Amino acid sequence: MSKKLSPTFTQDWFSRSIPSWSHILTQLTKKTPNLRILEIGVFEGRSTCWLLENFCKTPESTIMAIDSFEGGIEHKSMELGGLKKQFEDNIASVGSSAQVVVRPGLSLDQLCRLVAENTKPFDFISVDASHQAADVLSDAVLAFQLLKPSGVIAFDDYIWSPMRPGTENPLLLPKSAIDAFTTIYSQKLRILPNFPLYQLYIQKH
Repeated sequence: MSKKLSPTFTQDWFSRSIPSWSHILTQLTKKTPNLRILEIGVFEGRSTCWLLENFCKTPESTIMAIDSFEGGIEHKSMELGGLKKQFEDNIASVGSSAQVVVRPGLSLDQLCRLVAENTKPFDFISVDASHQAADVLSDAVLAFQLLKPSGVIAFDDYIWSPMRPGTENPLLLPKSAIDAFTTIYSQKLRILPNFPLYQLYIQKH
């Protein structure tokens, strides 16, 4: 019998969010045991593998993964050749029976296609693609269109900044876009309280 392979990761930007995701997804599965999840930005698939191992274990569960597999401006110093294959190999190593649908490309293009295709809405959406404010804002608006009522969006890197305090450019930060989105949509959502601000979580009314 061949030995089961283990996922291979070079970065861990996800583990700190596991307690929050566990709590939120546990609540969601009380209403919908077989979750539909959309990940906008998956990188090597660490969060996807965790989802497959903990919450998406049946053929009725679905994870849709959107990523350009080319990285953003903050990844310019990293060697990302073969990133898509690494993601796919990591997913395969988990051996879950859940359906994983990979949609390579820019998030704006793929999300517009999903809306146009009248895709069945999702229970949980992770927004973790480009960190530039304009991109985050378009991802947020389109993701909200694809979210079920009572579904949750997790916005990653809410307070992230690569710049020194006092030199920040709000156009390059997720927070300015997320704040604009939550303000404009304030009557259609609620911000989930008492979670660390590594991520901001909103629930659709």
